[in-house]
Amino acid sequence: MRILFFLLLCLALTPSLALAQNQSPDQFEVTIPEAKANDPLALFPWLQLSGEVRERATFISDIEFDPDNEFNGWFWTQRLSLTGDIEATPWLRGRVTVQSALQEGGDISPVERNVFDLQEGWVEIGNEDAFLRLGRQEFQLGSARLLSARNGTNVKRTWDGGRGFVRLDDWTVDAFGLVEVEVEQTGVFNDFGDYDNTLAGAYVTGPAPLGKVDLYYLYSAFDDRTTIENTANQQRHSVGIRSFGEYGPIFWNWEAIYQFGQQGDIDISAWTVAANTGYRFNDLPWSPEFLLSTNVSSGDDEQGDGTLGTFDALFPRGSYFSELALLGPSNFYNIHPYLKAHPRDDVLIWVDVNFYWRFDPDDAIYGPPGNIIRVPGGSDEPFVNTSFSAGIEWEATENIFLSLLYTHSAPGAFIEATGPDASINFLEFTLSYSF
Repeated sequence: MRILFFLLLCLALTPSLALAQNQSPDQFEVTIPEAKANDPLALFPWLQLSGEVRERATFISDIEFDPDNEFNGWFWTQRLSLTGDIEATPWLRGRVTVQSALQEGGDISPVERNVFDLQEGWVEIGNEDAFLRLGRQEFQLGSARLLSARNGTNVKRTWDGGRGFVRLDDWTVDAFGLVEVEVEQTGVFNDFGDYDNTLAGAYVTGPAPLGKVDLYYLYSAFDDRTTIENTANQQRHSVGIRSFGEYGPIFWNWEAIYQFGQQGDIDISAWTVAANTGYRFNDLPWSPEFLLSTNVSSGDDEQGDGTLGTFDALFPRGSYFSELALLGPSNFYNIHPYLKAHPRDDVLIWVDVNFYWRFDPDDAIYGPPGNIIRVPGGSDEPFVNTSFSAGIEWEATENIFLSLLYTHSAPGAFIEATGPDASINFLEFTLSYSF
């Protein structure tokens, strides 16, 4: 019966096929939890249901430093999802997730609104040490600098494609070919793969003398990509290395990436280096953690010289520096200290401050998805922004999560010299229930 049910499910997944979520490079959850006999959602021992209800109220003033922006003010978002995990046999598994993401107020966008559609629908053949997945699925790599499921937005990023995974002793190898799913803000079951945005690559994780190391290659292709140089089809290759782990109270996450390729008839040569280093004071009350993040990404130093030097974060998390999601990791350097503490086991409080400069004065400033926020003309000033953020998160029960956060973003000399320069205030309250 379960095989028949599974085959019917596979037919229902068309037209999408996809990949399973990669929570982190050293955690690949590839088996479906066994249903518990006393779980009311465990309809059959081979079928497990789970879901999420997330309500969020957001206030933002002076969007992109502009007090006259028509979308300033409050808006509300709601995300509802239901997932069915199926284990037909020990070597045949699948998942279906349907999701509704609604928005009222603000600037309606495909990252906040998707009325009702298939979020995940994949089939997996193999075991936890070697498998092939085909279908639609959320997918994330490493620190999510270049590929993120984008959980902070109301509509999470999802893909159509295939993924193969193999574990070789202490090493894992992940290979994939993906097409980003284009979100239609209205209608139901009308999201399809956008072949203008494609990604393929291989990601290897293994042990290092301290912690672990990731080695990876990514190929990305975008049609009509707009950069500071031109608008043209782009093919970009990204080669990266990442070191991460902990040693006693010290923990770290360091990464370096080089990019090359073509933007139309222009060569690409870009890079980034990111270093996040922290210390846990486990013997102090509230177990505070201090983290210092320092990052730099190249910019384009001369327009029209035949080379594009702006680093592109490809498909990153939307809230790259804060939940405000104002600035992206292109043509910049920053210093970003954090302080976190746990007054109780189920409560986290944190504060951070971010100082942000342009790396090259001849290049623009960019948003998280790589869009140009402000062009370079009019000022050689490098300093862009200072933002202060604070928040509190509470896991009230196993199922209920609440958070409240605030960001104040103050413009720097470059913003003041080139256009609207109002300070931005951002407030966000989230309530989620998962089962």
